[in-house]
Amino acid sequence: MTPEQKQAFIEGFKEMSKTGITILTWGLVTGIAMAKSTLTLYEALAMSLFVFAGVAQLASLPLIAAGLPVWMILVTTFMVNLRFVIFSLGLQAHFAYLPAWRRVLLGYCTADFSYLFFVRRYPTPPTSTEQKANTKHLQMYWLMGMQVSNWTLWQIGSITGIVFAHQIPNSWGLEFAGAIALVAIIVPMLDRASARWAAVTAAAVAIMAYGLPFRLNILLAIIAAIIVGMKTDRSPKGLIP
Repeated sequence: MTPEQKQAFIEGFKEMSKTGITILTWGLVTGIAMAKSTLTLYEALAMSLFVFAGVAQLASLPLIAAGLPVWMILVTTFMVNLRFVIFSLGLQAHFAYLPAWRRVLLGYCTADFSYLFFVRRYPTPPTSTEQKANTKHLQMYWLMGMQVSNWTLWQIGSITGIVFAHQIPNSWGLEFAGAIALVAIIVPMLDRASARWAAVTAAAVAIMAYGLPFRLNILLAIIAAIIVGMKTDRSPKGLIP
């Protein structure tokens, strides 16, 4: 790693660390939920380390507790994680020149915040000429710094929640604290009309479908937000304020 690459990695690590409280809180909430579910200690730890997808983990827990077939759990978690398909498409334009194994690793480690921060810093993908001339891969190291920070913070929060779940009372209201922290981070990111329309749509659908079992309202909200976000993003710039 060259000094420039190391500096880019450190800058990415610091950028993600600014959201540390949010990531730690949600990891803690997810860890507590896993520990208090039907999972054993080792199953919860394995899910935290290998699945690394908070919303999918929370969505799968009631399905596992209900004893539903594995294929149904897999389909549900796949649908919940559909937004990562959009993330992958966005990152593909930046890292198409990399080997497949490295792109797979970057894709696995990319979470919501790391993607949003990356496209905010690098909104325009490099041209083919720029990609060929890119020998230092500074964008990749900046993204990797964010990913390492995000993964580390998440695992600290999640494993802490798993191990100490029964010592943390529900009266602490960590779910509410995590939601407030997320709102504080996400609102400034709604700087595009398509993002605002997608957020409003997701909130409306999630509320209207709240009574559905197995948290299917979250699934429907995500699908609706993706569709609306893609449709409005293709609209002429002057059409949507």
